[in-house]
Amino acid sequence: MNLKKALPHLLAIGIFLLTVVVLFSPQFQGKTLRMGDITSFNGSAKEYADYQKETGERANWTGTSFSGMPTFQISSVRAGNQIGLLEKPLQGFLPRPAGYFFGGMLCCYLLLVLLGVSPWLSIVGAFGAALATNHIVLFEAGHMSKIVTIFYLPLIASGILLAYQKKYLLGGVIFAIALALSIRANHPQMLFYFAMTLPIFGAVRFASDLKKGQLGHFAKAAGVLVIGAILALGSGASNLMTTLEYTASSMRGGQVLETPLAAPNGKDAPKKGLEWDYSMQWSNGFKDLVATYAPLAAGGGNGQEITADTDLGKALRRAGLNVRGEFAAPMYHGSLPFTEGPSYLGAVVWALFLFGLFTARRSIAIWLGGGTLLLFLLSLGKNFEGFNHLLYDILPFLNKFRAPSSALGVASFMMVSLGVIGIHDWLKKTDDQPEAAKKQLLYSGITAAVLGLIVAVLLPGFITFAGANDTALLQRFTGGQIEVASLLDALESTRASLYSADAWRSFLFVGLTFGVLFLMWRKTVSPLIGGLVLAAFLLFDFSGVNGRYIAKEDWRKTPRNAAPFQATAADQQILQDSDPHFRVLNVAVNTFNDASTSYFHKSVGGYSAVKMRRYDDLIKGYLSKRDPKVLSMLNTKYFILPGQDGQVQAQRNPNAFGPAWLASNLQMVNSNDEEFAALGSVPDLKATAIIHNEFADEVSGLSPNGQGTITLTKYSPNDLSYLFDSPSEQLVVFSEIWYGPDLGWEVTIDGAPAELIRTNYLLRGLRVPAGQHEIKMSFRPSSYSTGKLISMICSLLLLIGLAGYIGKTIMDRNQGQKTATPTEVL
Repeated sequence: MNLKKALPHLLAIGIFLLTVVVLFSPQFQGKTLRMGDITSFNGSAKEYADYQKETGERANWTGTSFSGMPTFQISSVRAGNQIGLLEKPLQGFLPRPAGYFFGGMLCCYLLLVLLGVSPWLSIVGAFGAALATNHIVLFEAGHMSKIVTIFYLPLIASGILLAYQKKYLLGGVIFAIALALSIRANHPQMLFYFAMTLPIFGAVRFASDLKKGQLGHFAKAAGVLVIGAILALGSGASNLMTTLEYTASSMRGGQVLETPLAAPNGKDAPKKGLEWDYSMQWSNGFKDLVATYAPLAAGGGNGQEITADTDLGKALRRAGLNVRGEFAAPMYHGSLPFTEGPSYLGAVVWALFLFGLFTARRSIAIWLGGGTLLLFLLSLGKNFEGFNHLLYDILPFLNKFRAPSSALGVASFMMVSLGVIGIHDWLKKTDDQPEAAKKQLLYSGITAAVLGLIVAVLLPGFITFAGANDTALLQRFTGGQIEVASLLDALESTRASLYSADAWRSFLFVGLTFGVLFLMWRKTVSPLIGGLVLAAFLLFDFSGVNGRYIAKEDWRKTPRNAAPFQATAADQQILQDSDPHFRVLNVAVNTFNDASTSYFHKSVGGYSAVKMRRYDDLIKGYLSKRDPKVLSMLNTKYFILPGQDGQVQAQRNPNAFGPAWLASNLQMVNSNDEEFAALGSVPDLKATAIIHNEFADEVSGLSPNGQGTITLTKYSPNDLSYLFDSPSEQLVVFSEIWYGPDLGWEVTIDGAPAELIRTNYLLRGLRVPAGQHEIKMSFRPSSYSTGKLISMICSLLLLIGLAGYIGKTIMDRNQGQKTATPTEVL
């Protein structure tokens, strides 16, 4: 290896390591942050984790969330996928989350270096792509899969660009590996948003290659990328196949009821995918987009720290409240329901982006510039409805996703990469065409100045600093102690002041950035010095804003085995029950958006954005109303209720049906609507099994009388066993959630295969002959076993391909050195 050539790259890696060690120093001291999504994951995955620890096997089903559901999207499936062997090297062998951010820097650095950008300028891109406030806010919330997926996107982009630079093998290998890693990270929404920008690049390249008469090259590059995509998708087959299979039964798979509960007239209920209003709840507004430039344009976060000398602080003191120093106040007034912080992409990044629009090679400028615009429009969601509803209706898979605001996360690397590539291309022009380079600098600088003045001077006169829920937020903030009407003007005035200060702050950073570019044009500073100064500006810019949302005091020293939830007296009382299988309804928490109950019990509620559609219907139609018959049908043995003294208490339900029971009547129905409605109209829900006519053949000739017994003898997430005893043929109804047909749940009677049917809209039923029998149910989805094999094969092929390319490169280099070395013949 040529040490002189390698030295800049080694220094860059050293800078990245130093940066993450400093930024995440509390992590290296054994401290952690309490992150909402991670805490919820720990609650939802408790049974899964315990089972894996005890048996060494994966639990593909859990009984602790929403009365039972697959675990495919609680903990992503990685069985057979060996591509994860590359994660630790890319993350610098650092523990997470520091390793994630190191990996984010390294991936964008590799993109730029592989495109020929100098290491010093590439460091600028690495910082801009990884340290954006948007990512820090995502990190604080615990959205790790989203962050990691975003961080791999620059590598995918580099593979595409290299393939179209006729570096087919290198481009194909990098593209396939990076895409496989992104798929493994398991946030397909971010990948989908990035993929939506690729037609822009494809159209530009096709037009260019058509004009040059090089359509063969275009097709060859496309073919290489298609092969790489197939292998990458194959490497993630164990996760993708199980997820796709489950999606059809989930909220994101469309409606089951002929008259959906969410829209009684059926107007806005799509046959497939999420309802528009639900999926668009987290849509950015105009002020949220301005916050990508001026971070407090929409107020920052719902608990934004402000000082006591602000107008709001003074008004609170006048009202008799004791506020001193800094305090958290409801400053956010954007379009999101709430947020921890802004999607700030950086003033320096904005300056570089605008510069790159004028200076970068056209194909990249159109792609990254047009792609960024597309992502901004997508993030508006319902607030740019005509455009987004059209895409929502016509693009496959887009209606499976929610929270379009997250599209801005993809824009971060695209904006800074365009800027850095623009500097690289422009520096060449400063030598060859100095006047043209001067004009590019001038025009881009004027554009940046005009934008900055619009944001700082013009917009404050046109936007409102009032929020839709200000009165309620202030009442909650003050605890109802004072009349809040007198505080509204002070609240808006404080928001306006925060906006102005940050707008001028960003204007300053934009000016400093263009000042460095001017000095580089004058040759006063070298690209090396200029790159390092710009990198320093990025660090100062982001650290000043990021520190508002994660401070060192937010990190806490917690024991390694500390439980994420503490058992209440009610939890402890219920845990004394030796019954192996019953459910708990906790109404002392946000029942259907809370994972704490799942940590201790088999919960009727839970925390998941991909609940089963039938169960979601049950929540809306019955469980949210606490229907006693339906709760008993789910074997809800205990309720956790708020107590008068502030302590929760457990209350036993003596009417719970148990894990399984024998029905004495069959009620046949002709539609899903009838089946669902019958849950509330059948006089005796335990005696009557409601069966859809699609299962008429399975119960033909059956006349149950309910005489006999059925007892649960074994419970584990993947396996259930029962003993049945009856003098006549019966229909057993299990308080287990239906997932089928043929989606993995298998049943045997005395070892002989039998057929489960659906009863009571979402439970399992089984026709059992007279006598004593052992019934066993096992969850063995073929999508998991088949996907595992495909993942193994494709991921190994990718690793072999990478090793082969590295080996070939080394051999070619050694051969070249031998050829270039003169040999003296004696």
